[in-house]
Amino acid sequence: MDAEVLEKYRKAGEILARVRDDASSMVDVGVSILEVAEFVEETTRALGGEVAFPCNISRDRVAAHDTPRPEDGDVFGEKLDIGVHVDGYIADAAVTVDLGGHPDLVEASAAGLAAAI
Repeated sequence: MDAEVLEKYRKAGEILARVRDDASSMVDVGVSILEVAEFVEETTRALGGEVAFPCNISRDRVAAHDTPRPEDGDVFGEKLDIGVHVDGYIADAAVTVDLGGHPDLVEASAAGLAAAI
C-alpha cells in the first residue's frame, strides 16, 4: 500500500476514534438518536473527514443499520455504528453502550475486538 493511501486510512481512523468516543459518551436513556446522529456527521466533517454512510443506530430490536429521519423523535437503544472516509478510504466502527443492564454483552464485544486485533 502506498504511503498516501495509508495516511488517508490513518486519518479516517483517527477521526472515527474521536467521533466514536465523543458520541458514545452522549448515549443515554432518553437521549435523542437524531441529536447524536447529527453530532456524529457534523463532527466528522469538522475534523476533516466525510461521512462514509449515514450514522446507524441499533435500538433494542431495531436492526443495527437504522438511520434517524429528520423528524425522528425516538430515543436510544444500545449500539452506535459510525463510518468515516477520507477521499474514499473508509474506517468503520461500532460501539455498544449498555443502557439495559447487560454488562456481560458489552464485555464480550470488547473481548472479541481485542482478540481480533
